[in-house]
Amino acid sequence: MKNKEKYAKEIVELACNESDIAVSKATGNPIDCNIIKCDCCVFHKGGTYNDDTCRGALRKWAESEYNEKSVINKRDRAFLEYLGEELKYIVRSKSDTLIAYQNSDEKCEDGCVIDSGAIKSLQKLNIDFPMVKWEDDKPWLIEDLKKLEVVDSYE
Repeated sequence: MKNKEKYAKEIVELACNESDIAVSKATGNPIDCNIIKCDCCVFHKGGTYNDDTCRGALRKWAESEYNEKSVINKRDRAFLEYLGEELKYIVRSKSDTLIAYQNSDEKCEDGCVIDSGAIKSLQKLNIDFPMVKWEDDKPWLIEDLKKLEVVDSYE
């Protein structure tokens, strides 16, 4: 499903109100451009305002695939605090094992990491991290996982 399909009602409502459309970085939802600061919009790339750039970015966003916003449950979020400062990344191996490690943000074909420093398998722990997938191009930065919205449970 494309963003324009997911947010069709919101986009039509904004268009009928003759609003320029922005997309909130915080929620990922379309919003009236006039009620949001430029640096809070996903189309804002720094520098000066350029209406043509925003419209081009809106078209590109509308045509791109909708991605459900990642969230983290309370148990997984609390676990991240116990990992300490040494480990920086989490990856899921081809065999579905979660692995935390220290150095590199490069993922190899088998899920292993070259020059990874300290490594800890998280296989026997009662944690989920469903957003960390084998198919991911890069490992997740633990600091990014800590910034996700916290929910009671994954649906």
